Amino acid sequence: MKIVLISMNDPMYTIPFMKDVLNHFKYEISLVVTVTKGDRMTLSKGKSKLEYLFSLLLIMGIYEFIKSGIIQIVFKLKVKLSRRFAFIESPELSAYAQKIGIKSLTITNPNAKSFLEQLAAIEPDIIVNQSQAILKKAILSIPKIGVLNRHNALLPKNRGRLTPFWVVYNRENETGVSIHLMNEDLDAGPIVVQKRYEVKSGDTFNEIVRKNYQIASNAMIEAIELIKNGFSDFMDNNNEEATYNSTPSLKEAFQYRKILIGRLFKKK
Repeated sequence: MKIVLISMNDPMYTIPFMKDVLNHFKYEISLVVTVTKGDRMTLSKGKSKLEYLFSLLLIMGIYEFIKSGIIQIVFKLKVKLSRRFAFIESPELSAYAQKIGIKSLTITNPNAKSFLEQLAAIEPDIIVNQSQAILKKAILSIPKIGVLNRHNALLPKNRGRLTPFWVVYNRENETGVSIHLMNEDLDAGPIVVQKRYEVKSGDTFNEIVRKNYQIASNAMIEAIELIKNGFSDFMDNNNEEATYNSTPSLKEAFQYRKILIGRLFKKK
């Protein structure tokens, strides 16, 4: 089994998640790719980054927002310094891969022709994608089996962005993680593994994100192991049952904060 990992530079959750997958399958991973362009602040055209930042502040709360910001700043500083000074180790996934003897690559666009040629030469069976790039048909068709994605919701419901927010916002009783084979549609494609759990009355956006990533690594590892063993009885990711989420507006972030405040008064 030849596996390729493609990851964005997110130190909070994505890199630790991908390291778990890398360590489990390190003898089967042919290439680890870091995509430097695109992160969790990448928005569609017409969306305001400033409004999104204020929305995240309301959603995450001051402590978690500042903590996340500091982690991101320190990470980026270490990356820059590591490129200037050889004695400073880069915190990127690609650097970790090199350290344990796995070939790595840093790119800006996974859809670029030059990268696709390198990828095709490897002839991977599976690609695990956790970049923010929208993968086009050319790259999706390269692996023999397909491209696996981790999604923070129970597909086909809650396709799209910031799904833990919408779970709380819509007062849903259940959520989880889906590992699915990608196609050109948003968060579509057959589901290989799904892990679900009950949303408790006190769960917040931050807590659901943490819970999801606590089970995400094992879910991805299980999905790859199943595929390796010939499993193909995938769950249907039915488009007719799908719901879609966009980036929360400032108004929706305020409403979310009201939901949390309302919970405090109910406890009293």
